Amino acid sequence: MEWIYLSPHFDDVALSCGGLVWEQSKAGEQVHIWTICGGDPLGGSLSPFVAYKHASWEIDEDAVAQRRSEDGASCAVLRAHAHHFTILDCIYRQDPENGEFLYDSEESLWGPLHPVDAHLVGRLSDQFASELPARVEIVCPLALGDHVDHRLTRAAAEALGRPLWYYADYPYAQRDAGQLKALHQAGWKPVLMDVSDDGMRAWERSVAAHASQISTFWSAVPEMMTALQDYRSQAGGIYLWRAPPG
Repeated sequence: MEWIYLSPHFDDVALSCGGLVWEQSKAGEQVHIWTICGGDPLGGSLSPFVAYKHASWEIDEDAVAQRRSEDGASCAVLRAHAHHFTILDCIYRQDPENGEFLYDSEESLWGPLHPVDAHLVGRLSDQFASELPARVEIVCPLALGDHVDHRLTRAAAEALGRPLWYYADYPYAQRDAGQLKALHQAGWKPVLMDVSDDGMRAWERSVAAHASQISTFWSAVPEMMTALQDYRSQAGGIYLWRAPPG
């Protein structure tokens, strides 16, 4: 079996289901992680918000290259094949007419897709259609937490009209259990996938490889490891979801 996981950013699949990716790879299945917002921003000045983000990540202006390198190390741990698309992370996207940054605050990351970005859903869906094999299991984020790039990825995947699996975006899924409860009530079907102790250790290492992003959610790597272990224990593994028929 061949699996393709759609990751809005470099770390999202590692965070959300790294242990499952490792288990599938260990079982001999082909697993690919497609990072959607993996493009290099054009040269020029950064917005104050981007500068703040880079400072918090403790990386320099070549942040995307450094994050891409982290992703390579993470995918090596998971034994997954990495593929990076060229759409920019939303924090780098600008209006081509006036150069204004479309998402220039923390609040804007959780708002609606900017009208200038409306074309990206069709563009991305067309790219998926041209690159996806005919026989493959596609795993898409549920977009829990409502991050604009997660919703973009989900919308483009659903526009394909193909059967999809969905993963719960971690750690947002743990912060708002109400969204998962609503899925149950709407008829969505969770399928529990086992993650062994070895898979758990690989999951931890894969997230730790995204070193620049640890401080976004935790104070240090040990806290991250404890949080992931608790997440697996609470669920008994990792859930993938299927939408209700029709």
